[in-house]
Amino acid sequence: MTQRTLKLELKIIEQSFPRGASPVETLSVNSEEVTFRFIDPSNTHRIIVQCNLPPSYPSVLPLWVSESNVPFIDSLLEELNASDEVSMQASHPLLSKTRHLVSQLCLNFNMAVPSVVAELLSMASSEQVSGNDMQSSGEESCEELEEDDDDDMMEGDGDSDEFDDPGMFEGDDDQLEGDTMEEASCSLKELDDKSKAVLERIRTNTREEYLKKGSASGSVRASDRLMRELKEIYSSNGYKSGVFTVELVDDNLYNWYVKLYRVDPDSELSKDMKKLKEVESMDHILLHLLFEDSFPYTPPFVRVVKPHMSNGYVLAGGAICMELLTPKGWSSAYTIEAVILQIGATFVKGKGRIVFGASSKPSHYSLATAQQAYKSLVKIHEKNGWYTPPKDEG
Repeated sequence: MTQRTLKLELKIIEQSFPRGASPVETLSVNSEEVTFRFIDPSNTHRIIVQCNLPPSYPSVLPLWVSESNVPFIDSLLEELNASDEVSMQASHPLLSKTRHLVSQLCLNFNMAVPSVVAELLSMASSEQVSGNDMQSSGEESCEELEEDDDDDMMEGDGDSDEFDDPGMFEGDDDQLEGDTMEEASCSLKELDDKSKAVLERIRTNTREEYLKKGSASGSVRASDRLMRELKEIYSSNGYKSGVFTVELVDDNLYNWYVKLYRVDPDSELSKDMKKLKEVESMDHILLHLLFEDSFPYTPPFVRVVKPHMSNGYVLAGGAICMELLTPKGWSSAYTIEAVILQIGATFVKGKGRIVFGASSKPSHYSLATAQQAYKSLVKIHEKNGWYTPPKDEG
């Protein structure tokens, strides 16, 4: 497929779904990406879907991503990202996928599919079949489209390929301003500069990795969800008030360090943490979270790194005995913020204490030991079930 054909596809998309169109509009259209926004009739959901176009398109198909929380979006992204034989052989893959995207969005909200959707492929075919029209004036058309692209990049209104939004897969601040539900809850204006910088680095690194390799580490679904989780955490009261902090290991979205600074102030563990600060100049419990490509349908692996603890459902190697952290007890509806807070509450409920004077032990727990302990506890509880103590036992 020639670059001219891609430009034709982009031109048809921009003309068919111009900014301000309902229910689907394009927020940006250029040779690197196309960003769509869908608004349902009740104006409750504003779903932004971004299509990243690799330089080797169509040999490598586009990457479709979204940060929306609507239930069907994950399965729709899977369909859009499918590299099946039909998709690879389509004469206009971008238009075919766009048609599927808009049709499914409308059908899921019981809306009539715009008539232009059915005409996308025929519009491309009619322009190509015209032969002389396309070839004689094609260079002129391409130049016009290139000028359009240049104009879009120079306007600086948030529609260029340089995103103002540090979020991985959304539009800019102006696009989000006034949005509802998940977009409002993650408004960038609620984030500090440090948090914005982290999100921007991740978005940039992921995009560059995809453009170079045709794929990125992890899965689209997991990366989308983890990006949302991180933005939600940066906006949360627990994070802003200093209950806990989050640090990505080497900017790896699948590898987190969480510092837990506060637990129930009336607990013995809280007193131990104050003593820990005085004795060892350490003011937190360090947790390590590892996510798999199958997240959010499998739980993160969570362990205590340091300090050494007794009770509190902390096992050998720092593994944590909690049903919700096992495949059987996990739910994809759980948020990571809630999991972190629940872990702190579990330490207190289990009468967890910090072990002082353990000079013969390493300063931190071993990852390998924690993983082995976790595997063992999963097997035990799969066989024997989980015991829930009486309320008077905490």
